[in-house]
Amino acid sequence: MTSPGSAVPASAPSPAAETVAKPEAYRPPAPDRTLTLLVAGCVALGIISALVLTWPPGSDPFAWIDWGQEITNSKIALSLSGGPSWKPFPVVFTALFGLFGNAAPHLWLMVSRSAGLLALLGGYRLARRFGAVPAGVLAVVALLLVQDALFYFARGASETLVAAFTLWAVDRHLNGSWRLAYVLGFLAAMNRPEFGVFLLAYAWFLWPRVPEFRAALVAGIVLIPIAWFGAPGVISGNPFQAGNAALGGKGSPGSALAELRSGFSLMPVPLAVLSLIGIGLAYLRHNFAVVWLGIGAIAWALMEAIITQVAYGLPRYLLPAAAIGCVLAALAVVWGAEEVGRRSAPWAVPVTGLVLLALTLPWTVSRAGLLGQQASDAGQAGLYIDRLFIAVDRVGGTARVLPCRGSRVAINHTLASALAWKLQVPEYKVGGNLRGTGFVFVAPHVRPAGAAPAIAHRSLRTVRTILRLHPWRVLEVTRLGASATPNCHLAGPRA
Repeated sequence: MTSPGSAVPASAPSPAAETVAKPEAYRPPAPDRTLTLLVAGCVALGIISALVLTWPPGSDPFAWIDWGQEITNSKIALSLSGGPSWKPFPVVFTALFGLFGNAAPHLWLMVSRSAGLLALLGGYRLARRFGAVPAGVLAVVALLLVQDALFYFARGASETLVAAFTLWAVDRHLNGSWRLAYVLGFLAAMNRPEFGVFLLAYAWFLWPRVPEFRAALVAGIVLIPIAWFGAPGVISGNPFQAGNAALGGKGSPGSALAELRSGFSLMPVPLAVLSLIGIGLAYLRHNFAVVWLGIGAIAWALMEAIITQVAYGLPRYLLPAAAIGCVLAALAVVWGAEEVGRRSAPWAVPVTGLVLLALTLPWTVSRAGLLGQQASDAGQAGLYIDRLFIAVDRVGGTARVLPCRGSRVAINHTLASALAWKLQVPEYKVGGNLRGTGFVFVAPHVRPAGAAPAIAHRSLRTVRTILRLHPWRVLEVTRLGASATPNCHLAGPRA
């Protein structure tokens, strides 16, 4: 028997209890060779696509590429006026690409298209983690059915980056690579500032768990406002350029409720419904990791709704929530089929899955059909921009089109940034209408080109067609009776 004096007091923890209570040190997972090869494969395919496909960057990407050209070329005045919202992540890359001249558009497409492929891989991995291979495949299909998915991939939009960073940040967190997940969240915040809210919450989670990473946590939080407000403030004197440019745009739903409803256009209706069912099934299965994914997606949607109510929003701002929703929808199909099979017979699992997918066909088939239209639009945009650049060269290039400091040029509004890049001038010199004299590039009003430019006070001008190169007409607009536009020689930066 143990004597009273030698008994261990009930309040004193045993060495074993102390070992259990002590938190383990953070240990990142070992490198995954297979995953590394898959990521490298996505990047390689993204590079190949930029070299092989004739799809050019879209309006906003060409604006970022033009800004990069202005940053690296001392002969061009740097100005954000006339362009889209400032985005730190794209401009860091396009500033570097500005050193490579005409290769800059292809280099940016390599980045954005690699991100698009990585988004598909990330969605597959995340769904497969919880629902095996069938869920992974369904998640990829769902991501392809997101509104304008192929447009984003083809035209170098930042949405591919947002989707990739969202899905991979979650994947890396679940894999135990918390530091990498934080870095990916920071990069996401360089494309959409709202990610800063989630990054702050994640920094709070990591602070006691990864003490050696605290300096990076602080740096990430501090750099977000500097990148979004400091940089445009220095360049243009307006730290709120991104918000002001967004407010000046078009297409906002206008209210919180309308923004939430727009989520049902971003995703086909049945996929949005399935994503909510996926959250419910995750709760019933006690899979709280997936429940938290759903809560995060809902929180993002509500945040965007509030922002839309008080300022401005677009359906595509809901893309991070939609990317997670695609994973949840895939899990809903697989888990729902498994639940039916568990209550009846194993053969009911594939049958139920097929029935659920069949119920979505009235929406998903039509959405899949739009992929062909998006590919056609991208091809048409390639033709329009190629011919536009040829037309610019044939009429004499920048020296002829913008001979004076005050010269302006007009073009179909969607292609204004592409023309600014070609002419190597700030974007405010290129617009959708011509108020004085100068040159106008006119193409038919199609989606890749936008509305044709207008000529103000046309009755008081002489308008001549100086070049026809299908689908373009180049017009020279002079004062009434004048034989040509002024022939100035530009001195100094084109400002």
